[in-house]
Amino acid sequence: MTSENKFTVYIHLIHGETIKFETNVSDANLIGVAEDLEKALSRNSLAFEMDGKLVLVPYSNVKYIEFDPAP
Repeated sequence: MTSENKFTVYIHLIHGETIKFETNVSDANLIGVAEDLEKALSRNSLAFEMDGKLVLVPYSNVKYIEFDPAP
């Protein structure tokens, strides 16, 4: 996968750990990343699938989130 086709999200937690996951840009568009950002911020936690597992990260544990490239 080339860097032009990758979409990377870094979730920086308040205690210093960073969760990183990558997907294809086309897959990110299919799940509506750009459109759902505002909806996601109105929830209490961030949910995503990583390695076949559902991961829920409470926003109270998140320092900041980076998207590369920006959606």
